[in-house]
Amino acid sequence: MRPVVVTAVLLLVVLMSMSASAAWNPEEMCRTKYPVTPCRIDATWFQFGPNRCVKAFHDKYLAHSNAKDACRAYPNGDLVSIHSLIELEQLECAMYRATTTKHRYWIGMYRGNKGLVWTDGTKHDYSHWAHGQPSNDWWNEHCIEMNYWSK
Repeated sequence: MRPVVVTAVLLLVVLMSMSASAAWNPEEMCRTKYPVTPCRIDATWFQFGPNRCVKAFHDKYLAHSNAKDACRAYPNGDLVSIHSLIELEQLECAMYRATTTKHRYWIGMYRGNKGLVWTDGTKHDYSHWAHGQPSNDWWNEHCIEMNYWSK
């Protein structure tokens, strides 16, 4: 009888996690948990953590190095680094607000000689990515992109 109970509990846990992931709604999360908090820069930038601002730019033809250069054109600018679940969710909301068409965005992570590193030099201390990511497709994907719909 015990194996049946364990199987039933495991099945319940799997069903609960499937239900939770299917119910993920960026519109609701961004409206209630992370409402728009503009930064001092201007109203198109959003608060990101206690002392950073973020803005989602989408240009499907921009390479990672060009995106990094474009961000560095702003004072203290760089591609975004993510260090907590709160920052990840705030970033997802910034991407969702920029466009609901599910674009992918470059983030400041890339695969260096010693593993994954951030372009801004901060410590790689967070890795809650979508399943199988970063994927390193064909052992040739050295720059990391992100979207808001893949949890």
